[in-house]
Amino acid sequence: MKSDFVQNGFTLIDLTIVIAIIAILAALAISAYFQYLQTAKAQAVATDFKIAVDEVSNAYAASLNGVQTTLYKTLNGQATDDVADPVYGQGTPAFVTGGPGTICGQVVISSAVITASSPAETNVSVVTKDCSGDLGTYIARACSAAGFPSAATGSGVVINQNGGITP
Repeated sequence: MKSDFVQNGFTLIDLTIVIAIIAILAALAISAYFQYLQTAKAQAVATDFKIAVDEVSNAYAASLNGVQTTLYKTLNGQATDDVADPVYGQGTPAFVTGGPGTICGQVVISSAVITASSPAETNVSVVTKDCSGDLGTYIARACSAAGFPSAATGSGVVINQNGGITP
């Protein structure tokens, strides 16, 4: 007797192998995505750092003409939630002036106001402590690649009244 049974579809083993392959690919994609997010956040912090250094240099130049610059308002806007911090989002200022920064990715400027009688030097640094995962390392690398290798160290970048920048 001849059987007319024809196999249609996939076996359970075939489906299990396909699901395992999809799971492996998804795990690789998710890992790459999170690394991309950290790199993007670090690049945004490095950009903020460059903006802060440029603004302090410009403020010193303007002070020679008698102009007073309030760095917090210039960099963050009128209110604390005008500018979104690249790491934590709206409501956390990306720049902190005149005091210590406490949140990962914040750019800290030692002077709040630049005038003709301001301190001879202003330090600009970025906070990398208490960062999640490797974000602090990514921020330090991004700032270094932007030309500021000491941005994530305690001393940061020093800007003097003559416009000189010590990276």
